[in-house]
Amino acid sequence: MTPAAATSALALSSAVVWGVADFSGGMASRHLRVFWLLAISHAFSLACLLAIAGGLHEVPPSNHILLLGLWSGLAGGVALLTFYHALSLGEMGITAALTGLLTAALPVAYTLATIGRPSPRQMAGFALAAAAIWLISSQARSRKQADPLERTRIALAVVSGLGFGAFLIFLRQANAGGLVWPLAASRVGSLALAIAGGLLFSRRHFVADAGAQPGMLHISWRTGVALTLLASACDTGGNFLFIAATRVGRLDVASVLASLYPASTILLAAWLLKERASRRQAVGMAAALLAVALIS
Repeated sequence: MTPAAATSALALSSAVVWGVADFSGGMASRHLRVFWLLAISHAFSLACLLAIAGGLHEVPPSNHILLLGLWSGLAGGVALLTFYHALSLGEMGITAALTGLLTAALPVAYTLATIGRPSPRQMAGFALAAAAIWLISSQARSRKQADPLERTRIALAVVSGLGFGAFLIFLRQANAGGLVWPLAASRVGSLALAIAGGLLFSRRHFVADAGAQPGMLHISWRTGVALTLLASACDTGGNFLFIAATRVGRLDVASVLASLYPASTILLAAWLLKERASRRQAVGMAAALLAVALIS
């Protein structure tokens, strides 16, 4: 397998696994406050990573690598919290779409500035993938009057997208330290942020609680915790796959392909929750398949 093909395969695998993590975390967030959901998830992930590092007898990398991992965790933690808060304000489509686009765009810009342009075919694939991310993530909206919260949602989505993009860039820079330790350092940063946020804002509106909405599976609190742990395992697995992808290929290719993760979330919702994908989402997934062919 060529390096380009390996990068594409690993990045797409990370997209699939991240999509499962988002679905599981979204279900769990109906019964757990976001800060504590993040804290439980990342504490479990950190414990597993430290156990793996101990079992493999991996020597910790330099302080510089660990600091990059820590920065990635802080960026990712801020991105998750602002993303969930934006979703809690309603009109999820624009939030998810803008966040997804910026998550892919920031690593692309970074790679263009540090490595140079990819091939023209890959550039066309990037453009098509951006359209696919928007179509898959966004939803048709019909509103009769201006929404006063729109600016707040857009601002939070921008912060979230930039945070996720920075998270991917920091992970790429830290991959010289291996697979385990950079992620462990990342979890330290995001866990500290989640605990601090939970203590400071637990009584405010940083809560993603959908309640018993029609078409949603009813889950118990225990099931919510189990789903949180599943989300943690999948999120960590997706991170592993993404780091592996950046170790063998370009960051922009890995980031754009990994940013197609909403497709797997939608497919899971269709399978388990009997939700029907909209026409624009179906077009977006078809565009994503063509984008993958061009980028790979």
